[in-house]
Amino acid sequence: MFRILDCMRYCKLLCGTNLHVMSNLVVRQLHGEPQRHRSLVLIKGKEAAEFLQGLITNDINHLQYGAKSMYTMLLNIQGRVLFDTIVYRRDEKNFMVECDNDKLNQLVRHLRMYRVRRKIDIECIDNDYHIWCVFDPHLNFKDITHVNLESLYMNPRAESEVLLQVSGEVDDVIVTRDPRMKYLGHRLIVPSKTSVTEILPSIQHSEGGFKMLRYRLGVGEGMVELPSTKCLPLEANCDYLHGVSFHKGCYIGQELTARTFHTGVVRKRYMPLIFSRDVSDLPFDASIINEKGKTVGKVRGSKDHCCEASDKLLSRKLIKEKVNW
Repeated sequence: MFRILDCMRYCKLLCGTNLHVMSNLVVRQLHGEPQRHRSLVLIKGKEAAEFLQGLITNDINHLQYGAKSMYTMLLNIQGRVLFDTIVYRRDEKNFMVECDNDKLNQLVRHLRMYRVRRKIDIECIDNDYHIWCVFDPHLNFKDITHVNLESLYMNPRAESEVLLQVSGEVDDVIVTRDPRMKYLGHRLIVPSKTSVTEILPSIQHSEGGFKMLRYRLGVGEGMVELPSTKCLPLEANCDYLHGVSFHKGCYIGQELTARTFHTGVVRKRYMPLIFSRDVSDLPFDASIINEKGKTVGKVRGSKDHCCEASDKLLSRKLIKEKVNW
């Protein structure tokens, strides 16, 4: 599977987006990478949608109205992140919830605790399905410097339509654009008995490339990068990643999230840092120091020349950052 990266003359690609006119046509091969650190929980039953609506930061109606997937978080009563998840819709009564492997059992217990008497079943299906991401490892970041602010709170359906063409008739496979950010490519939910090469025969396998792409885009994932009960959803850019609704009804942790959004006070956010040398040995939680010797953030992950950090926001003041390790 290939993706046309740099241009066709006013030709519509993917969901009808007009591309800029460029002189050359560049075709690059997409990479596929298994997400072995992610697992799935199946929630099924006629009350499954209503049940999830009271627990997640996003609006389940996005899935009911046609989206294939949706990024969302589950919070504690203090409004801090417990689980970062992607919810996939199989049909009106069945939903798959993707989460970090190390948090799988905790998520199942959390869901069952709030099930009460609802007619739903909650079960782990991590052995039945594999999660794959398909992405462009050579994304040109110069083309995405401008952000359309109106798109930050758009219906995730526009970012979740099935846009990646697959080969043949493959049953029980979910193909969707990554609901967090279109530059993260696509996600596939593939039965464990099915090889991904049956679906995308021309895909090039890779290891670690998607993590590097996430870091360069400043997208955190999992319990290591988003420590449980340690960060707020807006600090983890959940609002920018189409992961929170400010129009739905009540859910656990809503009060602090809504107040933070409406007051406009977010004191720190996750963001990428680029270094001139390899920082793979950078320890987790290393302090980021500005030129005045003040700690302005913490490192949450590093790979090659890039790391992801939780930084304090100091209005528009330019900070020369260094890492103390």
